[in-house]
Amino acid sequence: MRTIATLLLLFLLALAAPSSASLGSELRIAAWNLEHLNDTDGQGCVPREGADYDVIAQQIVALRADVIAFQEVENETAARRIFPSGSWHVAMSSRPAMNPGRACWDRPAARLGHLATGFAIRHGIAWRRNEDLTALGADDHFQRWGTDITVVVNGRDLRLLSVHLMTGCWGAKQDGDGGRAETCATLRGQILLLSAWADARREEGTAFAVLGDFNRRLAVPGDWAWRLLSPPSARLYLATSGLATGCDPRFAELIDHLVVGGGAEAMLVPGSTSELPRHGPHPDHCAVSASFRIGGRN
Repeated sequence: MRTIATLLLLFLLALAAPSSASLGSELRIAAWNLEHLNDTDGQGCVPREGADYDVIAQQIVALRADVIAFQEVENETAARRIFPSGSWHVAMSSRPAMNPGRACWDRPAARLGHLATGFAIRHGIAWRRNEDLTALGADDHFQRWGTDITVVVNGRDLRLLSVHLMTGCWGAKQDGDGGRAETCATLRGQILLLSAWADARREEGTAFAVLGDFNRRLAVPGDWAWRLLSPPSARLYLATSGLATGCDPRFAELIDHLVVGGGAEAMLVPGSTSELPRHGPHPDHCAVSASFRIGGRN
């Protein structure tokens, strides 16, 4: 249970981190896989206690983001442990929870909690909910749906899609592994769906960003997934390209990305993309974020 002192600290930290959107037209948008964030202490594949949630909440304050696309959150109760209702709106995918959940890979007696995508939107930012991109789940009840929202700043729409794609086909090594052919085929189908979603936004004339855990090293030169997602006829911009990662020393390339298009690339503040440093084991992914300067309609 959180102490009164801890809650007071989080409240004071929140007051010290005003929304950048409230200061003008600049919006800071982040993506963060929160690694099996559960609603109950000691449960799931990554069992945590109250102090662990406090550390994550303080990291969110340090991130200073206005909108956070998150992944691997069990439900809204879990989200509210780090995104208090007094400061944040929460929107989550409506994908049904697995019942029963899968066994954890390293703790067979424990069950995998629901892994949902979603958004936390700071109070004061206008937004609306769009239909989930359910097709990303195909016929597999484990694969995550995309959560789709639109934020509105200065009368301009910015469409945002939070995603968590198929794991296990991260790069060329897995591409050459025959045992992963089905995994890579699933990821390929999801990438094609995202490309189609981006085409639809472009046809509407809507600026957009797809962000979250792509489970793919898109920035590696010649990567097939990036070629499919961003063909020459419909170029997208990989905001996380060239960003050095220090999150996990085992991996040199990012799998969490910010992909923008439809005019959102012109809104991106140069040099604003960054990675939040890891704080101990909380959690295994690190947040990536960038600022967007959203002017009024002409």
